[in-house]
Formats: sequence, structure tokens, C-alpha cells
Amino acid sequence: MSRDVVALVPVMPDVADVLAGMLAAGPELGVRPVQLGPVVQLCDEAGRPLVSIELPVLVQVPGEVERLLGPELAGRVQDPVWWVEARAPSARAGARDPGALARRFADALAERLGGLVWPPEDAG
Repeated sequence: MSRDVVALVPVMPDVADVLAGMLAAGPELGVRPVQLGPVVQLCDEAGRPLVSIELPVLVQVPGEVERLLGPELAGRVQDPVWWVEARAPSARAGARDPGALARRFADALAERLGGLVWPPEDAG
């Protein structure tokens, strides 16, 4: 099962913003594009994908973020908002935790651009 972490930010992230988030996730990680898709992956030294980062999407419909992620976000997200999703596979025994890497990426992006991250840190 994968773990999704979403950064919700008020401005479109530029290349420098995304790179800063990637560095926060792990400066030793490799980066590769996914063919035929708007996705880049952070990979370990063996080239195994640890986190897939999707192209930012502008969500313009009022209430759409709350509908998709839950009512606890009501009043916390201004429309429109940029949705940047980082998806991590389940952790393998003896390996680093991809979910924690995805979280570090999203946290860094939200901090840099003044947004928030879903799920909340205490949601696990």
C-alpha cells in the first residue's frame, strides 16, 4: 500500500521550490523522470524509486480540497490552491522509510511557499 502526502500551497511551485523540497527529502537521493508522465521519482543508490512527485495541479473549485481530503481542512485552505502530491510505496524491511521522505518533501515545500500538508503530522 502506498502513502500519499499532499502539499497545498497558494502559489505555483517553481523548479527551485521543488528542488528545495527534493533536497530536504534526501540530498543523497537520485532523481529520474517517469516516461510518458508528469512525474519525477526520488531513488535510492540502486535506482529503486522511493518517492514519486507529481506535477502541481491548480485546484480552483471552491470546497474541492475539503471534499477530497476531509472536512478538517474547511477554512484552512484558500481557493484556488496548488496541489502537489508525493506518493511513497510501503517501507521495506531494513530500508529507509519512503513515507518519511515524502513527508519531508511536502513539509519543505509547504514551509517555503506558506502552505500546509495533508495528512497532518499526527495522523500517521
